[in-house]
Amino acid sequence: MKTFVLLPFFLTVTAAFAADPIKFISPDKNSALLVDKSGRRDLIELKSGKTVHRLFYEDLDALFKPKLALAFDASLNKVGKIVLPTFISARWISPEEVEVKGESGVTINDDDTEEFTFTAAVLRNGTVKDLVVAPKK
Repeated sequence: MKTFVLLPFFLTVTAAFAADPIKFISPDKNSALLVDKSGRRDLIELKSGKTVHRLFYEDLDALFKPKLALAFDASLNKVGKIVLPTFISARWISPEEVEVKGESGVTINDDDTEEFTFTAAVLRNGTVKDLVVAPKK
């Protein structure tokens, strides 16, 4: 019986300490970039109206592999697993475009993980317009 009484109290206290996502609201207030750093990996989402686009997750290989091959001077088939990105900063360039900076790691030639930084220009519809990748060294 005591557990039943303490459980709602514990859940309420835990929810009070939960981290709210970081919000970057567009200049026209119609979109927002949401970054949740409370988990093991950062969750970066672009919310435009009722539509939510999770950035740098499903399309990670298609977006990053060609740029990483150029940045690390490796062939495309030698670019291996890419670590989910960590958020660094963001700013709205215009009401239609947000610039997101982050860092991550990639395995090149089956060696150790190489770290890199990136800057992505993302349109309001979730499309990555431009991506610049640079080795972290």
